[in-house]
Amino acid sequence: GGGFFGGLFGGEEVKIPESLGEALGGATTVIRYGELFGAAESSPESSPFMGGPRRDPIVRDMYTMRSVRIDPTVSVSGNVLSSKDGMSKSNRLALGEAASRLGLGKISAAGAAKASGKMDVSLSSFAGTDAPTDEEWNAEFGRVRENMSNPASKGARLFTAEFSSVPSTKRLAEWLATKWAPAILRSYDIAGTRVGSRAVFAIQPRDDAVEIVWLEMVDFESVTSGRMVIEVDEKGMVASRGAGDAAKGFGKVSMTPLPGEDILVRRLADAASQAVEKGLAVKPQLAKKAEPVAEKKPTTTVVAAAASAAPAEDTAATGGASSPGPRSAGARRSSERSRGSRKRVAPPPPPPSGGES
Repeated sequence: GGGFFGGLFGGEEVKIPESLGEALGGATTVIRYGELFGAAESSPESSPFMGGPRRDPIVRDMYTMRSVRIDPTVSVSGNVLSSKDGMSKSNRLALGEAASRLGLGKISAAGAAKASGKMDVSLSSFAGTDAPTDEEWNAEFGRVRENMSNPASKGARLFTAEFSSVPSTKRLAEWLATKWAPAILRSYDIAGTRVGSRAVFAIQPRDDAVEIVWLEMVDFESVTSGRMVIEVDEKGMVASRGAGDAAKGFGKVSMTPLPGEDILVRRLADAASQAVEKGLAVKPQLAKKAEPVAEKKPTTTVVAAAASAAPAEDTAATGGASSPGPRSAGARRSSERSRGSRKRVAPPPPPPSGGES
């Protein structure tokens, strides 16, 4: 007979899928993550405050880092954007929400992207107290689909971030060149590079651009071997890989990632989040679906009438607290009431005249 046991005894051969993707017809999505933090709601550590309510409460990261960013695990430029080396952090609640939304088919952009094959993405969490909405989840997966749909057209693009607006591109570029980049370049992951080229410093060639320069020792001479160019406009910022010193043999854009480039790409996502917090950029506002507005039913006021009809004057006279009162309708008091009055004292008699004795 057929079936699995039939295949064992020489019957019909049963083909067992070699992978989950083959079993599901290729429509699979892999979500990679960094250092996990947060706890389930059933855990005693799910309380928003660490150590209970205090005068100066400390809020857990799972409630202050709810913003997410989705990136392809391997970008079009060859960088691996997901690892468990502590460079990226992922909220456990956001990771579970992404998996459940994908399983229930609530992310339309992901369904269109994985229709052509396996989808491999990386989830990172950043500062923000609001959880992503349906539109934000679709926008994140849609951006990944756009970046991976045509790698040839993207060239050496490394990172993109979209904003609703940038009040001043010059201020944002200056902050990237003078505050953000020097702090990252002094970190151990970058400054600890001892062999080959290394990202050394950042310059601002234009008001809306920043360049991070890689240097390499060639014949005991420091040579520019590559660049990362970060361009800022009114709607976001884009980072791409640039060429080095053409006179020293580095005139072409490298086809492989520069040393430490993946670290800077991951930190750029954090820089975009910090720019929103510092007021240097405005978070994009996604258009929500129009919800049907329920029609309001007309309200009717019912007034109960007395059993016996009364004249309009009496009705007005017996009205509520806002009515003028019974005196205005002509009613009089049943008896005169004494009014308070002062007693009049008779003036003293005039003094006798001087002629009388």
